[in-house]
Amino acid sequence: MVPMKEALKSLLALILLAGFLELLLPDDKMRKYGQMVVGLIVLFSFINLVVQIGRDLPLKLPEGGGLAPPATEVLVADGLDLRRRGEEQAARLTAAGIQGEVERFLRQITGREGIRVELLPAVEKGTRPVRVVIPADTGVPVAVLQRTVAALLAVPADQVEVKEEGEDGQS
Repeated sequence: MVPMKEALKSLLALILLAGFLELLLPDDKMRKYGQMVVGLIVLFSFINLVVQIGRDLPLKLPEGGGLAPPATEVLVADGLDLRRRGEEQAARLTAAGIQGEVERFLRQITGREGIRVELLPAVEKGTRPVRVVIPADTGVPVAVLQRTVAALLAVPADQVEVKEEGEDGQS
């Protein structure tokens, strides 16, 4: 570490000396050539410093018994698991907003309050079962509501379950 400190001090002294020499150059056409020569000297000194540091600090790579990269299968499995967890988290975070918007839309269609939409957990990948509970006698056929909710949520109609609640609040 001490040789590097000394080399940096000498490089800094050279840069300061170069700045002082540039001040001493006459103001004529030769000034730009003098600045170029001084700049090249500083540049070569810097490159020499980097090369010396590279020689003094050898690069040590881990050998076969050290850090072995994980197998491709492990990386792919970890990536798929991370993706699955991210999709589940995104579904949990957006479920309440989606439920509220679908309920609001169904209230507009039926003109009735008390509509509940429940996004159920997926039984298998790529499915998203939905349960819609509506009050009795909404005036809109259950099949129409089922197709509407399926279209809104971009799921197959057979994954949408529509139940009518009785007057006593029982389905």
